[in-house]
Amino acid sequence: MPPFPLSSLNNRMDPPSPPPAAITVAPHTFLSVLPHILLLLVVTLGYFPPPFRGRGLLFVVIVTILQWQCFAAPWPANDGDTRAARYGLGSAWLIILPVAERLLINTPERDFWRVGSDEDLAQPQRQQQQGNDTKRSKDAPREFSLGKIWYSLVLFSTPRAIGWNFGTRRLNAERIEKMKTRRAVEQQEKDDENATVTTFPRAAFVATKFVRAFACYLVWDAIVLAERKATFPANMQWAWDKDTLGQIAWLDFLMLLTTYVGMTMQFELVAGVGVGLFLSQPEDWPPLFGDITTCSTIAAVWGKFWHQYIRQPCLGFSHFIIHKLHIPTHSRLAYLIHLVTAFFISAFFHCVAVGAMAPGFYPLKDVIRDFAIFFGLQPVGTMFERLVMDLFSQWRNKWNRKKGDAKKKQQQQQQREDAARTQASQEETSLLAAAQQVVICGGERSGRGKYLRRVLSALFFRVVGYVWVVCWFYVTGWWFVRPYVGVGVVNWDLPYSILSKLLIPGK
Repeated sequence: MPPFPLSSLNNRMDPPSPPPAAITVAPHTFLSVLPHILLLLVVTLGYFPPPFRGRGLLFVVIVTILQWQCFAAPWPANDGDTRAARYGLGSAWLIILPVAERLLINTPERDFWRVGSDEDLAQPQRQQQQGNDTKRSKDAPREFSLGKIWYSLVLFSTPRAIGWNFGTRRLNAERIEKMKTRRAVEQQEKDDENATVTTFPRAAFVATKFVRAFACYLVWDAIVLAERKATFPANMQWAWDKDTLGQIAWLDFLMLLTTYVGMTMQFELVAGVGVGLFLSQPEDWPPLFGDITTCSTIAAVWGKFWHQYIRQPCLGFSHFIIHKLHIPTHSRLAYLIHLVTAFFISAFFHCVAVGAMAPGFYPLKDVIRDFAIFFGLQPVGTMFERLVMDLFSQWRNKWNRKKGDAKKKQQQQQQREDAARTQASQEETSLLAAAQQVVICGGERSGRGKYLRRVLSALFFRVVGYVWVVCWFYVTGWWFVRPYVGVGVVNWDLPYSILSKLLIPGK
């Protein structure tokens, strides 16, 4: 059992309480802060050292030692308002993992280069010269130079590899199209003698990002107020009674919304600041999350909708494993390795981030167990739905072939009967022509009917997919939510509650 009374969560949430007596708050010294400073420097400048054998392994060893020191350091204290900061620093794996993967498996100076630059737009064939090592080496900055420092910072700042050759094709293609549009507008302004060159598109982008960030903050504020009035299952255990099922559904929804809104707010703020300070362009910031209407399968939730911060490093590791084991690239086994690799990495680092806040609040073994269940079930569900869809597709194709063969035989029989009637008399031939015209018109109506049936069929399966996804994450999502509730995340406050000032006068 956890060291705090979980059953007390059945009642209305109380204000944040002081930590249990088991927690000792050590004095903050420079040595307790030093691991965090060193970790930031090592990660941001991870690409600065020149390539040498074992560079990636050395980086991983140093980062692992520093990360452990940060995990064990008493700063920020696991107490009161500083617990959120402790969790934030514990989540540094989101930026550490991409650097580690790129240095372990690749040689960035040789393998990575920018796409969509001025030269790329002027000479599109340059993007096709991916096998030219000389061209790649020209893109690499000179060692031990300011350019190499900037190169390291730029590559570090893009976990999704936006604008780099190893990034997602879709995002890079969208970026280049937006870049062309922006430059066409700028060129038109320059060519027009009466027009004044303005930075309005940049200003509009920055303003939009700040407005969205503020809207996310308000939604987050509303979530915090809702959590204050939430009730929780007895002893945080799953049960099949109506009250418990309703409580779990509400908590799952609040956690999903909190994660989405919180990450979106951070992304919008950083994008606005980066573009506002002329450190980047608007096209360098495609949306963090995808289209929620695509979430009709578990695979689509993780692959199309959810944030892609760790997509590239996870694919890098899984492709490396598949290559070394000589597994066919597009086989089901390769797909399973992609899934297991990604969710194992996610489970491990979520345990690290939440485990940094667990002492005195929630047993670390329970944190590991809960995340292992949630992330371990995702490959199972994804492979299951793919198997079901493959089997259904095979059955439907087989059914359509049988139906097509039967229809073909029927048409052949009809043609033979029509030929016999044609030979009867000229009058019968005229009547047959009229009948054929009716058949043609009926065929047109039948074609429209087939299109409507296809649309309704696609809509039906899309709705079934939505129901499946909601049910899946309703059941499995509880094992993701439980550790966060256990460590007391629902007791955290925002720096300033706007809604509470408006809705609760005098507070």
